[in-house]
Amino acid sequence: MNTRVFTSWLLIICPIAMMVVFIVLEPLVIGEIDESLGVRERALATLETFSDNEVPGYFVNILGVVFMLGTISGLALLGKSLDGNGAALGTVSSLIFTAVLAIPVIALGLSLSAGEIFAEGYTDTAVSVELMAESTFMGFPIFLGLGYILLGLGLLLEKGTLPIALAGLLLLAGVVMLPGILLDPGFGFLVFAISMLVVVASGVFLLRRSD
Repeated sequence: MNTRVFTSWLLIICPIAMMVVFIVLEPLVIGEIDESLGVRERALATLETFSDNEVPGYFVNILGVVFMLGTISGLALLGKSLDGNGAALGTVSSLIFTAVLAIPVIALGLSLSAGEIFAEGYTDTAVSVELMAESTFMGFPIFLGLGYILLGLGLLLEKGTLPIALAGLLLLAGVVMLPGILLDPGFGFLVFAISMLVVVASGVFLLRRSD
């Protein structure tokens, strides 16, 4: 399996699996949190819900993050693969995506630590750590969007790696994602979900090209 084929499968399998885990599996296994709650109350509810489903909660969270890392890694490999007019932008996008990999890892570590602290009875400390975990993700859409913009521009300059429509959609997703999360979290997630469809379509195109 060469790098292009491996990249293609990452871009196809990981986004789909990640969305299934976070949209379908997580609410079924762990439960849903009332989004109308205040910040601290929502963090406390998250910890209480997780403590009631600790073992499946660990499995679901780790599985979801693994698929998220696979998705971002595929995007980084795609950017690195550009070797024509879009090589410079592709390389920079690859570096940004590589840096973004740290965000879900750190957030997961903090969240799991919060669960352990909560189990030991230190509720206030656990809530604070859980809030830190949630805050870590605030930078995720900003840098992911910036990576999309640079990768989309690189693909447009490269001409041939992906159709112009897909490259343009990646660029557009990045432009909309930057302010989207600040305007409304629900809108930001919708943009993220749509961008995952574009990523999957890009993986399918790359795979068909490599045959």
